Amino acid sequence: MFWCRKLVRTQTRSPNITPQEWALFVNINSVKQTMKTKLTIVLSFVLLLLVSGAAYTYSNTSETDHHEDEDDVVASYEIYPGDLVDKLEKKENIVLLDVRTLEEHEVIHLEGSLFLPVQELSQKSLTDIGLGVESKDKEIYVYCRSGARSKTAYDIMTSLGYTNVKSVAGGMIHWEEDEYPFTEVGEYVSTQPQSETNASLPAPKITTDRSLHTFGVIAQYGGVVETSFIISNTGDATLVLGDISTSCSCTSAEVENTTVEVGESTKLTVFFDPDFHEEPLDEFKRTVFIQTNDPTTPELEIQVKVDIAEGE
Repeated sequence: MFWCRKLVRTQTRSPNITPQEWALFVNINSVKQTMKTKLTIVLSFVLLLLVSGAAYTYSNTSETDHHEDEDDVVASYEIYPGDLVDKLEKKENIVLLDVRTLEEHEVIHLEGSLFLPVQELSQKSLTDIGLGVESKDKEIYVYCRSGARSKTAYDIMTSLGYTNVKSVAGGMIHWEEDEYPFTEVGEYVSTQPQSETNASLPAPKITTDRSLHTFGVIAQYGGVVETSFIISNTGDATLVLGDISTSCSCTSAEVENTTVEVGESTKLTVFFDPDFHEEPLDEFKRTVFIQTNDPTTPELEIQVKVDIAEGE
């Protein structure tokens, strides 16, 4: 095949090459050129796919909410505390409404909040505090201590025709746990009468063996940890435990019995996942909220304290 190598170098027909040999060379050279063309097309297509994929990934990343770790846990009616902070920093035209008790409001509340206890919510009471019919399309953010009462407020206000209401996820507990700004203390002058409990009626009384458990330092990849609390009824009527919620979805809880007779107890188990999402550095708390029919403690709070050894 010396003649073939020579033809490759010269790309011209030698007088000593037969027509058959020349035809064979031309055919071989044509096949090589075709293969090069196909390879170029394939490589170009692959490069195009890589570039398109990178652009798509960048686009999706840039549009992802900066609270993406919590995207699977926030409800459609809620707003992340961090997102509300963004709005406050930008001085957006929004309304804050505290639906807790007057005592809770005086201890700490968000700056510039209106105040109206959830049990007093009505169209008249909303109008009295400046949220009448003309405010039904305003951006309103309601909050309580845990997010349970603000969900009730959300339901009432949407049923009244308010179209742009959101509940602050995790309430003031989550807000304080993550040390968000825009809080203040002080009295609120309310024209609405506060409801009073008739202490002469039989009522349950909820107590716990403790209100705080410290896990100490736990490994990030060591799996879910748990602890148990004992809930007792020391009153003189049946205790009913309602919805259970937490200040953050890294924490969950379950109770053995939702009905506790007088003098009896039940067990509450609290779970914490150290690798659920990014957590604050050093030691921090998470809170469990339990709705009850105890008139003096309508919402029981249980806390766990933890310090995550990251990367372990």
